[in-house]
Formats: sequence, structure tokens, C-alpha cells
Amino acid sequence: MRNEFLGQKHDLVDRLVGTAEVADEMLGDAVRALADQDADLAAAVVSRDNEVDRRYVDTQDEIIRVISLQAPVAGDTRLLTSMLHVNIHLERMGDYATSVAKMARRSEGLKGKDELAAQIAEMAELAQRVGRESIRSYAQRDVELARQLPAMDDGVDRLNRGIFQRLVALVAEDESRLEWASNMILVPRLIERYGDHAVDIGEQTIFAVTGEAVELSSNDPEDR
Repeated sequence: MRNEFLGQKHDLVDRLVGTAEVADEMLGDAVRALADQDADLAAAVVSRDNEVDRRYVDTQDEIIRVISLQAPVAGDTRLLTSMLHVNIHLERMGDYATSVAKMARRSEGLKGKDELAAQIAEMAELAQRVGRESIRSYAQRDVELARQLPAMDDGVDRLNRGIFQRLVALVAEDESRLEWASNMILVPRLIERYGDHAVDIGEQTIFAVTGEAVELSSNDPEDR
């Protein structure tokens, strides 16, 4: 029975890692679609949101099933309940990647600015790194790595602020880019939220290992 339970826990972590990999690919493709004005790639990202949603439901159902059948205690209870939270954060990360792809579709054919598009891509790469390290911290129960996530996410936050200011300045100097800039203003915020949810996964790593409830990021309550 104990070996079966260990196998179930490993399987659930593998499911979460798989969902994280899908969300990571989605954000990368969404930003490429934005930079290249590739409507087909953007549409492919949007369609993959169904995959993330399906994974979310299947994983949630399996976690609940394991809890009900195994009646875990102490550390196992913390681990399984933390999985429910990680699963939610990953689903939200997929949603944010999908929203970026939708903005890419809306921006097709509009006059943009390559420099700003490149900075948005840089920001997305940083957010992806935070996402990858967060799920690694969880899969490996690495509390030290989890506590490093906010520092990794600082670059995402800085770029978000800087890109917003540059977009406002761009519109002031060139009204022909107004519609493109209006769409782009939302994109850095979406990417920032992707990174914030990744940091929240680090919080679940710490809780699962130590039982300590920590606040590593400063998410707005309504965005959770």
C-alpha cells in the first residue's frame, strides 16, 4: 500500500510538471506570434488552452481521489493540498499565455516598434525562467530555490514598468502606432502575472516541505 501511495504522489508531481511545460511552451509561442505577427501560431496557442484546462481538471480529480483513498497525514497531507494550489497556478499561467496570444492576433497588421517587441520577448524569457525554476523547486522539494524566486522575478517587474513607460512615450511621438501600443500595454502585465503565479508555486514548495505559510510575492488579491 505504501509503495502504491509513493507511486501516486510521483505520478501527480509528473502531471504538474507536464502542465508547467505546456504553459511554458504556450508563452514562448505567444510572444513569438506577437513579434512575427503570426496569426496561425497565435491561434495554435489559444487552442492549447483547452489542453491546460483538461490537465487541470484531470489532475484535480486525481489529487482528490488520492486524498480520499489514502487518508494521508502530516507531511503527505501538506504535499497533496499544496498540489491543488500548484495546479490552480499552472492553469492561470496557461490563461495568461493564452491572453498574450489573443493580443498577438489583435495586433496583426498594425504598425509596431521592433525595439519594444524585443523587450517584451526578453521579459517573457525571464518569466519563463521563473516558471521553470518554480516547478523544479516544487518537484525537487527545494526550499532554498523557492526562496530565490522573488529575486529572479524582479527583472520581470522592472521590465514591465519600463515597457509601459516606453509605450506611452511611443504614442506621444507617433500617433500612427496608437492602436498597436494600446494592445501592447496589456501584454507586459499579463507576462508579469505569469511570473507572479510562478513565484506562488515557490510558496507551495515551502509549505509542502516545512508547513510554513509564506508570502513571497505581492499579488493583488483579486488576481489570485
